[in-house]
Amino acid sequence: MKSIILAGGSGTRLWPLSRGTYPKQFVTFPGMEHSLFQMVYTRCLAFSKPEEIYIVSNAAYESFLYTQIEDLGIKVSPHTILLEPMAKNTLPAIYYGVKEIQKEGDDVVAVFPSDHLIRDPESFSSQIAKAIPQTENNIITFGITPTSPETAYGYIKQGKPLSGGAFMVDQFKEKPTLDVAKGYVDRGYLWNSGMFMFRTDLFSEQVRLHAPGVYEAFASGTVEESFEKTPRISIDYGVLEKTNHIAVLPLQIVWNDLGSFTAFDGEYDQYKDDHGNISFHDDLFIDASSNLVYS
Repeated sequence: MKSIILAGGSGTRLWPLSRGTYPKQFVTFPGMEHSLFQMVYTRCLAFSKPEEIYIVSNAAYESFLYTQIEDLGIKVSPHTILLEPMAKNTLPAIYYGVKEIQKEGDDVVAVFPSDHLIRDPESFSSQIAKAIPQTENNIITFGITPTSPETAYGYIKQGKPLSGGAFMVDQFKEKPTLDVAKGYVDRGYLWNSGMFMFRTDLFSEQVRLHAPGVYEAFASGTVEESFEKTPRISIDYGVLEKTNHIAVLPLQIVWNDLGSFTAFDGEYDQYKDDHGNISFHDDLFIDASSNLVYS
């Protein structure tokens, strides 16, 4: 099985901790041994060899990719570093990786963002592997069982049950208001994690049917020409919300995409004082509550 890691985001919602020149996926946060990118790369090693882990990223981050992979004691395979000449959202990025993988033949591919924090990688890997049989007929998206009503995530409504604990997707839901999110959680909807698995041949056919502009842009020409021609579109809008070949596998994991500073709240309880202030050093708080201090 091959893996694709999406590592091109700028993480500007976490500015100034994360910024365009040093985005959050390459930051080693307090209490963590590795960066988020290094952690997802390590998780991929559970089912892909280093030469089977493809990274799609911004050309400006090339040095981070090489340095952080080599810091794991792994020699980088240059053919796995895929640099986007320009950002065109997730579908062109993923399809770029798929086209490179297909040069060696069709295979099952798992796609992961590089900025997710997953606390139990062993359990995660064993659950991910359960999706492989389902890729014969469907693109698999991974849903997270909610721990609370969240407005920062999209949701997935499950449909017909399949084997292996998977379900056909009945409907994707946009990021909701808090009241709507409470209803989604009560009805058993899942958080949309942005992680996927599919066979490259099935995925390419769905791109051809539902996102022909992307399909045709990558049919010929250089990488630069393909990105110039391709529309800017997410995998959700381009394929997942249109195809009938989409299933969801619920994951029972502790998951956080660290998309904003509020996402840190549940990750650093051990650094929190009685007033909800989070500090990693010997800071003094006066008449302060619910602050995060990082320096």
